[in-house]
Amino acid sequence: MLGITLALVITIWIAVMLVRKHYAPGILLIGGFILITASVLMGTGKLIDPKFATGFTPFDIFESVRRMFATRTSGLGLQIMMIAGYSTYMDKIHASDALCNIFASPLKKLHSPMLVFALAFIITQFLSIFVPSGAGMALLAMITFYPILIRAGLSRLTALAVICSTRMFGWGPASPNVNFGCGLLNRDVTEYFLLYQSPIVLFTLVFVLIAHLIVQPYWDRKEGPDLEELHKLSDMEATKGEVPLIYAILPVLPLVLIMGCSPLVTEYFGLPWKIKLNIANAMFMCTFLAFAFEIIHRRSFGEALKVFKEYFVAMGRIFTLVVCLIVAGEVFAKGLMMTGTLDTLVASAQSAGLGAKSLIAACCLVTMISATLMGSGNAAFFSFAAMVPNIAASLDIDPVVMTVAIDEFASFGRTISPIFGAIIAVSGIAGVSPFQAAKRTLIPTIVGACVALPFIFVYFDL
Repeated sequence: MLGITLALVITIWIAVMLVRKHYAPGILLIGGFILITASVLMGTGKLIDPKFATGFTPFDIFESVRRMFATRTSGLGLQIMMIAGYSTYMDKIHASDALCNIFASPLKKLHSPMLVFALAFIITQFLSIFVPSGAGMALLAMITFYPILIRAGLSRLTALAVICSTRMFGWGPASPNVNFGCGLLNRDVTEYFLLYQSPIVLFTLVFVLIAHLIVQPYWDRKEGPDLEELHKLSDMEATKGEVPLIYAILPVLPLVLIMGCSPLVTEYFGLPWKIKLNIANAMFMCTFLAFAFEIIHRRSFGEALKVFKEYFVAMGRIFTLVVCLIVAGEVFAKGLMMTGTLDTLVASAQSAGLGAKSLIAACCLVTMISATLMGSGNAAFFSFAAMVPNIAASLDIDPVVMTVAIDEFASFGRTISPIFGAIIAVSGIAGVSPFQAAKRTLIPTIVGACVALPFIFVYFDL
């Protein structure tokens, strides 16, 4: 009981510190260390495999955490860093702009504002598969789609409802959450994306769009006409990069490669080759193809090399933002497990007659609230995902069910958070309050959450 009480106190402390915007990896790491140390003193839980023990228990505490860093940094961490590097490089060479321009151009020919809204929503959701960064996708859509939406007759806040929802589902093989979840479950990323994540997203997306089409006109009528609809449009359009149209294939190419090499695709179509390729390797290869494009386009090896540097800068930046957060979340999860908190919660839920559905729903709700308070879907997901295999084993369910569920709800949570970086950035560009923008995504996101969870239960036959 003492361990559970301590775990509750530390969890509340972590929540308060995160709400106050303190450095998330540091807070989770410290909280995890406290719980692990307390568990060792109480003699509960397993600290480290005996074959890796140092022979001195205080040293074993740090050795167990060091091994987490070593494992994640060399494996999943490096993969996420390479994905982030490629995504940033696509942004710096304006390849993502080229892709968005192709998809946005048909919208200019439409005259119905809400039809433009609906098509823009669908297109940006599809494009988000290739741009895994929430802030990056929102800013890209702000430059490309926002002017079209405004000139179609939509208000700034209605246009922002599309922009702020671009990564509502957090789907795609390049998503850090997806890669972390697949790493924990030892699942193929393509299989996870196609068989588990995509059906849920595609089903829920329809209801979210319908909610948007009902809610946004209501808010426009209630709030009155927007007299500054063309605010800063000329400045935004001036920032769009001019690159050859062929650049548009670069953001899509890694996904095409891993899909073409996936057994799901090769066996279905009877393709002869058997090639193993993960998303990080595909992006790494495509990085050099993009670099070759840049040399040809700029006609200068030196100029192309200056931009190529951004690939490695982004890798370093994502290490401090994401990889450290993953390890810190695992340390915290290990602390909770060593105190016996998770076992007690699962046992209590089972004794109270609460089955897998109730416990998954509770975890989803906590994850969504956490993501809203933190303004980060990654932070919320990484904090809870490490506990999923243990909880799923206790409930005798496939851990992928729980992983998909909390992944989606982490993305839902950040979509309605006024402190989400993407919402803050695009709201500032449009000249509105981030709270106003978050309000426009609130009801459609709640509708999505209410639809997604029952569908997950039905789809996985729980």
